[in-house]
Amino acid sequence: RYHKVIIMTDADVDGSHIRTLLLTFFYRHMLDLVDNNFIYIARPPLYRVKRKKTIRFIHSEKEMDEYLLELGISDILIRRAASEDSLDQKELKDLLSIIVDIESLVATLERKGVPFKEFILARNEKEEYPKYQVTIGSEARFVYSEDELVDLKKENEKIQLAQHDETIKSIPEEEITEEMKVFRPKSLPFIELYDQKSFLELKKKLIKFELDFNNYLKANGNLFDIIEEGDITIPVATLKELIKFLRVNGRKGIEIQRYKGLGEMNADQLWETTMDPDKRTLIRVTLPDAIAADHMFSMLMGEEVGPRREFIEQHALSVKNLDV
Repeated sequence: RYHKVIIMTDADVDGSHIRTLLLTFFYRHMLDLVDNNFIYIARPPLYRVKRKKTIRFIHSEKEMDEYLLELGISDILIRRAASEDSLDQKELKDLLSIIVDIESLVATLERKGVPFKEFILARNEKEEYPKYQVTIGSEARFVYSEDELVDLKKENEKIQLAQHDETIKSIPEEEITEEMKVFRPKSLPFIELYDQKSFLELKKKLIKFELDFNNYLKANGNLFDIIEEGDITIPVATLKELIKFLRVNGRKGIEIQRYKGLGEMNADQLWETTMDPDKRTLIRVTLPDAIAADHMFSMLMGEEVGPRREFIEQHALSVKNLDV
């Protein structure tokens, strides 16, 4: 009877949660609909952007940022300040992709309590950046390799064992229980600062442009010159300044409307953005999608505490929007 069941939720985190619940329901109670590919997800836009007579619907923050940068480089020339060589469109897009990746790294580090400037200054004499941050007592310190981390864990256990032995010696023998004799070392608290493979790839890309991570924040003379219409030259000293300028430039001459949610759209907007068969975006749900939703629901809402605790511990530092 139902050959096309369309799930419509807002394009935000709450909408994603509701979508997970609905997919779990269909997977558990109406599996035939999933098996026959009858379930679809409507993809409402987050933004409506008008530029001159053209209207474009944007479905995510990432897509919006990419569009602004695309507009931002469309009417300017960028050249290296040192050599005065101009960057072609491909080079410029590659460079912007690198800067966006650095921004992602900055955000990841700061969520873990490590300012990017501190991270950059922590580069050692081998020009290695820290991979882990370890907490010993009340002191946080950087660790640069897996081997160094293993050595610290062993050293930490030795210290704890010595403290345990001293504690046992200080207790009268008749008061010592078998339980007290058992040594249970506490694990060394540490966090992995970033994905090593992605970080090394990003570092290589920077080297190809004769740049390094310092160039994101630290000014050392002009890095690039931006040439606007009328031969107006704007010097920029850091990669952060460059991408900020381009985002501002991309907003010139456009109208941006952000949709708060499907329930707050009027009928015309809902039809235009999400329901018109000629324009709408539908994503077909496959069995693996439903299984993944069911797994997530079971982990977060199920009776087993272990997997939920492990998930929360793993992702707690990555929370962006916390409603408390």
